[in-house]
Amino acid sequence: LSSAGNAQILGVKGGLSFANGKYKIYETKMPVNSLTGFTPGIIGELPVSESFYLNTGVLYIKKGTRKEVSGGEEKIRIRYLEIPVNIVFKYDFVTWKIFAQAGPYIGVGLSARIKSGDDKVKVEFGTEASEYNRADFGINIGGGFEIDNVQIGVNYGSGLRNISNSHREVLRNRVLT
Repeated sequence: LSSAGNAQILGVKGGLSFANGKYKIYETKMPVNSLTGFTPGIIGELPVSESFYLNTGVLYIKKGTRKEVSGGEEKIRIRYLEIPVNIVFKYDFVTWKIFAQAGPYIGVGLSARIKSGDDKVKVEFGTEASEYNRADFGINIGGGFEIDNVQIGVNYGSGLRNISNSHREVLRNRVLT
């Protein structure tokens, strides 16, 4: 949805997400596989100049990773409410535009679970070694094209914070949406 002129643009966002977190244990990087999810949200865009915009919103996103463990596979699923703040550059081709965007994000953990085989364990947020940090933050970069205020694009988010509190474990979110 948009209003006329250089006013702000509000809209909805939806698409697939492929989470593929960075996982280390005892300084050893572990091979990981992606988790697939759906990312709905509300976004807003405010023009700063003719070609630059400020883009932000609120997204519900699944992050985490899948990793091989002895005897099977373990899935670490963490759901976040994420707020990205991106600077967007758009180049106008009269009937359509291309865009590139980059900026920081902050996420607030809503729930976390680890599934190994038939076992499911809820992980709490807090400061104990068995808990995850509730807050996540990182950098986004992306691009795509826009036709009549409908955007089709790809975005990559790279987490800067270790969300694990265990001294032997490093878990940083990485997600392609």
